[in-house]
Amino acid sequence: MAIKELDRTVQPNIKPVSKINIPKPEIIELSNGFKVISAKAGSQDLIKIEVIFRAGTRYQTKSLVAKASISNLREGTKKRSSKQIAEELDFYGSFIEPSINRDFASVSFYTTGKHFFKSFDVFSDLLLNPTFPEHELDIFRQKGKQNLLVEMEKVSTLSRMGFYKALFGDNHPYGTFALPHDYEMIERDDLVNFSNKFYKGKGGAIVITGNFDSEQLDFIKGSFASSRFDGQTDEEYILPRIKSNEKKIFTYKNEAVQASIRIGRIFPERTHPDMPALQILNTILGGYFGSRLMRNIREDKGYTYGINSFIVPHSYLSVFVVSTEVGNNFVEHTISEIKKEIQRLKSEPVSNDELNLVKGYMIGQVLRTFDGPFAIADSLAGLFEYNNLDFDYISNTINTINSVTPEQLMELAGKYFDTDSMVFSVSGSQIPDGFTQNTF
Repeated sequence: MAIKELDRTVQPNIKPVSKINIPKPEIIELSNGFKVISAKAGSQDLIKIEVIFRAGTRYQTKSLVAKASISNLREGTKKRSSKQIAEELDFYGSFIEPSINRDFASVSFYTTGKHFFKSFDVFSDLLLNPTFPEHELDIFRQKGKQNLLVEMEKVSTLSRMGFYKALFGDNHPYGTFALPHDYEMIERDDLVNFSNKFYKGKGGAIVITGNFDSEQLDFIKGSFASSRFDGQTDEEYILPRIKSNEKKIFTYKNEAVQASIRIGRIFPERTHPDMPALQILNTILGGYFGSRLMRNIREDKGYTYGINSFIVPHSYLSVFVVSTEVGNNFVEHTISEIKKEIQRLKSEPVSNDELNLVKGYMIGQVLRTFDGPFAIADSLAGLFEYNNLDFDYISNTINTINSVTPEQLMELAGKYFDTDSMVFSVSGSQIPDGFTQNTF
C-alpha cells in the first residue's frame, strides 16, 4: 500500500477536545472511614501509594508541629532505626516522600511489584509505629532553622509571608508562618500527640495507582483496615474569621537589589461554578508564557525576567496571586502596569484569536494531568482533597473552556478583579508610597 507523503507546508486540521476519558478509579470506604481510591495504570512494574491525612498546618496549635510530625515519620520505629529504614528501602528500590500544606499531610510510597510485600512492611511500620527519636528531631531542628534563615534572606519569601499575613491576618492559620526560633520550641511529645490525634482513618484517603494486582490491592486495604487506624479523631476544625489588617504591606530587606511583589485576593473554593472561567481569565492575565503580563512587563517594558499569576486552592477557598521580582526603582511602575492589565480584562472583550490560543493551551494542560500513572495519582489526590472526588469538575472545566465567550469573561472580571479589594505586598530595600512597614 502506498504511503501518502506528509505535506508539512499545510497546517493540520484543529480538532477540539470535548471530552477526556478519565481513568475510572475504584472507590471504597473502609469501616474506619479511610477512603481507598485505586486506578490501575501504566505497564511498568511500579506502584505508588499516597496516604493523605487531614493533618495540615491549620490543625496544629504550636508552630511547626505538623511539619515536624510528617517529616520525622521515617526517622525511626519500634522495630527499625532511621538507618535501617533507609537501607531496606534502598535495597528494595523503594522510596518515601512526605509532604504537607495548610490542609493536608501526606506520605507517598513508591515501590516495585517485585518487592511490594517486603517494602510495604517497612512503609506500614513507619505509619503505625513511629517513635520520633530525639536525636533525629534535633537534626530536624538544626537543619530546618538554618534552611529557614537562608529562605528569609530572599525578598520572594518575605513578600509571600507578608502577603498572606495581610490577606488573612496574623492570627489566622493561613496567615501565619514559622520563624527560625520556632524550631527551638518543638518537643518530641508534640509530635507524638499530634500523630496520635491526626494520623487516623476518618476523613483520610489512600490513593493507589500503577501496575498493581488484586492480591496487592486487597493486602493494602486489609492493612489500612487495621484497628490502629481507628478513625476516632477527625474533629471538624472551623477556621477562624478572616481579619485582614492592611492592604499595602512592605517588608524591608537590607541591601536587596531587587524587590518582590505579590498582589492578590481571596477567590471562591475550587468547586464554585465561576472557578473554571476564572481559571481562563487568570491564564490570559498571567498564567502562561504568552500571557498579557509577560508581554507587557517582561517583553515591552523589560522590568522583569518573569511575571505570572496563579490560583492557589485551599479546602474552603482559593487565593489569586500575581507574583514577580523587579528592580527597586520599578516597583510602582510595575504595580501600575499590573493594574492596567487587570482593568483591560474588565473593560475590553478578549479577542477570539487570543481566547482560542488560551483555550488550546488550557485543554493541553488538562490532558497532561492524566498523562501517566503518577500524574493520574496526583490528579486523583487533588480531586479528593479539594472536590471530594467530584469528577464533574473535569468535564465542567472542559465544557467551560470550549464554550466561554469574551463577553462572559469580561463580566466575570468585573465581578472578581477589583484591585481596591486586593492586597499588595512588597519586599525590598525601598518602601513604596502608601505602604505600611511590616516586620517578622
